[in-house]
Amino acid sequence: MKRAPLVLAILLLPLLVFGQGKDLAGVDPTGQTINFWYQHSKDRDTQMKSMLDDFNKSNEWNITVKGEYAGPYDQIYNKMIASIAAKNPPELVVAYQNQSATYAVSDALADMNPYVNDPKWGLGKELDDFFKGFISQDVNAQFGGKRLGFPPNRSIEVMYCNMALLKSVGIMAPPKTWDEFEAACRKVTNAEKGTYGYALDNLDASHIFAFLVSRGGGIALADGSGYDLNTRQMKATMMYMQRLVASGAARKIPKKYDDQTDFGNGLCAFTTGSTSGLTFYDSAVKSGKSGAFEWVIAPIPQVLASGIPALDLYGASVSIPKTTPQKQLAAWLFIKWFSEPKQQAQWTKYSLYFPVRRAAEPLIKDLLDKNKNFAIAWNLLKTANLKAEPPYAGYDLVRDAINAAYSRILDGADIDQTLAELDVQANKLFKDSAP
Repeated sequence: MKRAPLVLAILLLPLLVFGQGKDLAGVDPTGQTINFWYQHSKDRDTQMKSMLDDFNKSNEWNITVKGEYAGPYDQIYNKMIASIAAKNPPELVVAYQNQSATYAVSDALADMNPYVNDPKWGLGKELDDFFKGFISQDVNAQFGGKRLGFPPNRSIEVMYCNMALLKSVGIMAPPKTWDEFEAACRKVTNAEKGTYGYALDNLDASHIFAFLVSRGGGIALADGSGYDLNTRQMKATMMYMQRLVASGAARKIPKKYDDQTDFGNGLCAFTTGSTSGLTFYDSAVKSGKSGAFEWVIAPIPQVLASGIPALDLYGASVSIPKTTPQKQLAAWLFIKWFSEPKQQAQWTKYSLYFPVRRAAEPLIKDLLDKNKNFAIAWNLLKTANLKAEPPYAGYDLVRDAINAAYSRILDGADIDQTLAELDVQANKLFKDSAP
């Protein structure tokens, strides 16, 4: 979707005058109604609404939270841009860190630090129970350390492996290195059987970031002054993937989720995706044309076989748009409730997202015991070197640019020229979108 006009529109808006929420003394959240926009659909929507109902019935302030599936992330982003322009945002919204940064350019979000740290309403010593890598992601240096969101859950990028297909050609374990991965992709590719190695879904920039960190690289400059997309790691990744696609051992999958379909039908050996997709992969395999088969998740291949794998940690947070002090506090109290270990464990069992607190682990022991792939994911979470994508305003547009450049390269475009142009484009977007 082309979002540049919308982003430019919001950047040109005057600062919006909503409740600041910095001084919570005397603020009464009683009786407030909160509209919550999120991306959860189908079963997850039902499960989320069930949890909202529990909160609505049990909270002492008679707060009502109304949940709404507002579309996938990009649609929610566009709706938020429009609602901010109309000065009619929801009271709570799901947002990736870069998306919340874009909203904050127009001063449309409450800084959540005062809520987290408030002596009456805050988390107190409970804050120490949160995974530090999770809780720090929403503190944005572009905005003077304001907390623009709060994590309800997290996931990591992993490799999904069709062990039945791999074992049929003598490969008994997931590949650990990129050399092993390429060899495995080529070995399972068979035109007569219709099988191939790696299914590239609709070209997600998160995959690129995961590939880069596995090679010791990244996307952003270390000093936070912009992007660096013309690196040796980026060139190595693009040369590798271009070669794999040209050989037929990897295929571009233009329609979203058809990579899961091919995996479930036993046609491809590998895909990459979020650990939050475990439920969907399980359904795809069980309903696939080849019947249920053995599959596992594993770390993204790394440059070296030994050492701690570097993996992409991500997940949307929830942000509080500026409305009134009463509504903002009510929204925070729901977030605080949702972050409690009991609710975190409940949501993890529903969704297979990671809980954000250590105290939830004993409460999900039954899940860890019965779901081997989630147990693998949980162990990776605690042992891997976790990296996060940049939280910059305008990163949505940069992601689009990365995806477009990646697609052209996979179709045979010159790598050096394409990456040089991409680097210039990304840094212009960074400059144009900065607060």
